[in-house]
Amino acid sequence: YVDQETAIGAGVASATASQAYLGVDMVSTVAKRKSVRIQSKAVYNAGLFVADVQHAPTGCGTWPAFWLYGEDDAHRWPAWGEYDIIEGVHDDIRTLTTLHTAAECQQSQIRPGEDFTETWGHGTSSLPASNCDVNAPGQWKNQGCSQAGPQGSMGSSFNAGGGGTFAAEWDPEAGHIRAWFWPRGMEPGDLKAKNPEPESWGMPYSFFSLDPASCSSDHFQNMRVVFNINLCGDLGAAKYVEGCPEEAKTMTCEELVADPDRMQEAFWMLSGLDVYARGATTAAPPSEPSPGSPWIFADFGVPSQ
Repeated sequence: YVDQETAIGAGVASATASQAYLGVDMVSTVAKRKSVRIQSKAVYNAGLFVADVQHAPTGCGTWPAFWLYGEDDAHRWPAWGEYDIIEGVHDDIRTLTTLHTAAECQQSQIRPGEDFTETWGHGTSSLPASNCDVNAPGQWKNQGCSQAGPQGSMGSSFNAGGGGTFAAEWDPEAGHIRAWFWPRGMEPGDLKAKNPEPESWGMPYSFFSLDPASCSSDHFQNMRVVFNINLCGDLGAAKYVEGCPEEAKTMTCEELVADPDRMQEAFWMLSGLDVYARGATTAAPPSEPSPGSPWIFADFGVPSQ
C-alpha cells in the first residue's frame, strides 16, 4: 500500500465530486504492485453504511474488501471486532459478509431462509461457519462467521451490470447486524432519497445476532470504515488453486499479479458512501436515539482528494 501523494501521482487513486477511483498499478511488471487502502478518520459504534459501487475489483490474484474494524494499541485485533461487508477473491461472483471476533460470539441459531435469504459459508467440513471466533474449532484460522451474498454481488457480472448498492446496518440497540444488496437500478426509493427505512426492505441477505446470550454487542467497538485491494495475501493464496485452476498449473499467485495485463479489472469505482446514525434530534438539548428511531444522514459521501 502507498500513501495518498504516491497513490495520486501513480494514478491508483483519484476523486471528483461524483466518483472515487481506487485501483492498483496496471502498468509496471513488478513483484510487489502499488495498491491502496483508505480508511475513515472517524470511528463508529453503530450505523447504517450505504455504498454505491459502480465497479468492484475482480480477477485472479485480487482480494478486495469494504469493511469495518476496531483496534488501538491497547486493543489488538480482534478485540474490537471486524465486519466485512463486501469481500471476495479471484473471480468470485458472490460477496462474503463476515464477522471476526474474539471468543464467545456464536451465530449457530441464525437460520438461512428464516433470518437471511442466502447461505452460510463452510468451515473445514460441510458444517456452517457460524462461530465468529477467529480461533473457532472446525473452521479455518481467522475465518470468522461468514455468509455468502446473492449471485452477481461480485465479479464480472456485477461490473457488467453497472454494479449496485450495499446497505449494512450495525445496530447494537436493536441487537443485530444485517445487510442488503440491490443491483443497479433496483435500489428502494427511500434509500435513493436518503431517507432509509430498512424495515421496508424485506429479509436481508445477511443477518447476525447481537443477543447478549450468544454474541454481546461489545465484540464490536470503535470501528473504522475501510476500502482496500489486496493482491494474493493469505486468503487469495489459500484459494488460488480453487479459484484460478488453469493459472495455478503454470504460475504462482505472486507470479500472476506481476503481469500488469492481468490487473486491468483490479479497481473500485464508487459513486457514494453514506453513513447514517440513529435519529437523535439536533435540538438543544439533543434527545437520545432509541431502537426504531429513524436513520439520519451523519457522515461523508465520496471523499475528495
